Amino acid sequence: MPFFTAEDGVPLYYTDEGEGTPILLIHGITMNHKFFQQNAPVFAKTHRVVTLDIRGHGYSGKQELNWTLRQAARDVRKLIAHLNLSDVTLVGWSMGTTLIYNYFDQFGGEQLRGAVFMDMSPYLLKVDDWEHAMFGNLDYKTAIEVTHNIFSDRIAALEGLIAISFKAGQPPDFATKELWMRESMLTPSSAMAAFWLSMLAADWRSGPIPVPVLLCYGSQSVFFPTPLGKALQASIPNSHLVMFEQSGHSLFWEEPDRFNAEVARFVG
Repeated sequence: MPFFTAEDGVPLYYTDEGEGTPILLIHGITMNHKFFQQNAPVFAKTHRVVTLDIRGHGYSGKQELNWTLRQAARDVRKLIAHLNLSDVTLVGWSMGTTLIYNYFDQFGGEQLRGAVFMDMSPYLLKVDDWEHAMFGNLDYKTAIEVTHNIFSDRIAALEGLIAISFKAGQPPDFATKELWMRESMLTPSSAMAAFWLSMLAADWRSGPIPVPVLLCYGSQSVFFPTPLGKALQASIPNSHLVMFEQSGHSLFWEEPDRFNAEVARFVG
């Protein structure tokens, strides 16, 4: 199993397959590289594909050090240097998109070709000038309740997260739920809570976007039921929006063939 060591000594797990223009896949909260099993092998036929288990997640170290998205972005930058990558396209799902915003903030477009945002808002909370909150109405009180639930009933919190990660009214099949639960349980409750709070603290509505962006959003997303994709396309220069009509939050899993084709076309 390949690991590299972060700047603070935490061992981080990654995979590296294929040849060509590199694509680096970044997972969501509690998840890991295995969630890209319908995507990474396909990309590896024509591109170099790298995945990373974010610190505290999956097969990476669980030391309670720097569990923030700012540090996770530095980990991505170090992995890029470790593998001597350039012209990289960062592909972020959900929390992975927030990590990419953190990368832009610290490193600009260093070594990047582009970025793919998957069903994520630059700001998760509902305020007077922002309608595109998580669930359309997430407020501070509910956000704190979610944090409490992570510790009070971890299994229920994960089951709830997974159940709404697909298109509205269509929960995952048994095999998918079993896989997602098993892999998500590798992430400690403390890491889940820390990264949840790191996402809540972020407001990237006016953040720098130094590279072309492919916006991939699920038309039936429970997480983001407002026209978020269209709003981002209007505000981000050099962006292209693709709506996945048969998907919710997990469009890379729900419509893998189309997702793979759109990303490959974007990367070139």
